Amino acid sequence: MVHEAAKEMAGKGVVVQVDTQENPQLAARYNLSGIPTLVFLHNGRETDRMSGAMEKEALLAWWRRKLAG
Repeated sequence: MVHEAAKEMAGKGVVVQVDTQENPQLAARYNLSGIPTLVFLHNGRETDRMSGAMEKEALLAWWRRKLAG
C-alpha cells in the first residue's frame, strides 16, 4: 500500500521503509511502538505521524495535507 502511494507522490518527497527488528536503534530514536507507523519529517524534524493500516486514498490525502502545510 505505501509503495503504491509513494509512486503517486514521486518527486514530492522520499519514502523509506525500515525493518524495526533489523534496526532497533532507529525504531527507538523515533519511538516506534506500533507497526506500521508512518513518520512525516520536514527538515529533519518530525511534524506528524500515523499508526496503523490505512487505505491508499487516506494515506495519499494525509501526505497531500502535510505537503501543503
